Amino acid sequence: IMSTSLQIAVVGATSLVGQAVLELLAERSFPAARVFAVDSAEQDGSTVSLGNLELDVHVVDEFNFENVGLAIFAAGGDISRQYVPQARDAGAAVVDFSSAFRGDAGVPLVAPAINAAELEELGRAPLVAVPNCTVTPLALALAPLAPLGIARVTVATYQAVSGSGQKAMEEMAEQTTALFSHRDAEVSVYAKRIAFNVLPQIGDVDDSGDSEEERSVRDETARLLKLKPEQLEVTCARVPVFFGHSWAIQVELHEDLVKEDEMTFTAMRAQGAGGQNVNKVSSAVHLRFDIAASSLPEWLRERLLGLNDQRLSKDGVLVIKAQQYRTQEQNRADAIERLQALIDAAGHTPKTRRATKPTYGSKQRRLAGKSQRAAIKSLRGRVDD
Repeated sequence: IMSTSLQIAVVGATSLVGQAVLELLAERSFPAARVFAVDSAEQDGSTVSLGNLELDVHVVDEFNFENVGLAIFAAGGDISRQYVPQARDAGAAVVDFSSAFRGDAGVPLVAPAINAAELEELGRAPLVAVPNCTVTPLALALAPLAPLGIARVTVATYQAVSGSGQKAMEEMAEQTTALFSHRDAEVSVYAKRIAFNVLPQIGDVDDSGDSEEERSVRDETARLLKLKPEQLEVTCARVPVFFGHSWAIQVELHEDLVKEDEMTFTAMRAQGAGGQNVNKVSSAVHLRFDIAASSLPEWLRERLLGLNDQRLSKDGVLVIKAQQYRTQEQNRADAIERLQALIDAAGHTPKTRRATKPTYGSKQRRLAGKSQRAAIKSLRGRVDD
């Protein structure tokens, strides 16, 4: 596929996903001989951007897929169901972003960072389905926990209106303007007003009370991570933001993150002043934990080994001494708790701080404050009797 003689068709080029695909092709300098922008007859005469190039939009009804080796479909399920078979019959490999084929067991559902092996030996004119846009980030977050045995996942998604396309974004903008202007907000894309509102349903609801989006997130995540659908409990809501989905996730594991058989305990006498058997019996506990030999995920082991902590030996063994309590059992539990806290802290990824510029308003307020302070200071001076 990486041949410079490859020609590509982006079907649904005027959609939000289609435009994003074209941007990525340009940003990554994808070695294609030519890129065709293709869309429905409604977009006839339109143009789209590919880097510095302007591409004329071809009508999908008239497009000959024999001219391309790869067709990327980003036009929705109806167009995919109608034209993906035609593209494959013409010999093109197909990547489909719609929901049309995600549930087909014979079509690989691929998130390359998780199951890239599915792309091997696909044969002639293969079809690959791309997971739901809320599924891929969710699965990427859960995948490192898979070796510990995922017992149950409870997730709530809060999805932006961009997931419903350009018309939904325009509708929310118009509704927002109307409400600020004390006018009635017209409803078209969604069943209810989305501006300043949260819609607790995305798609049709089945007899069990699950919406179409909830079924999609549940089934596709289960398929990617090789879980059973009943292991996931999903709630999906549409929220009034233009871009950026959010997730709230709770995970139950079959195994503890830190296995007790990977810890070594040594009892010894506690330090400190004597009395009440404080330093007369072996109540203190030394916990030794070999990070490199543990079953922790690789990324977490690397973070722990990179800690600047005097309790970490040159051999990568973490030694925690617990002697706060008077009994060995309590100190043992304390040592395990402190180890868990250290691992939790290492696993936390701090939010990336991005440089921001002061707003016009903040600048004006700062200048006004300085002027006011200067005026007060100007009144200071020698007091004449």
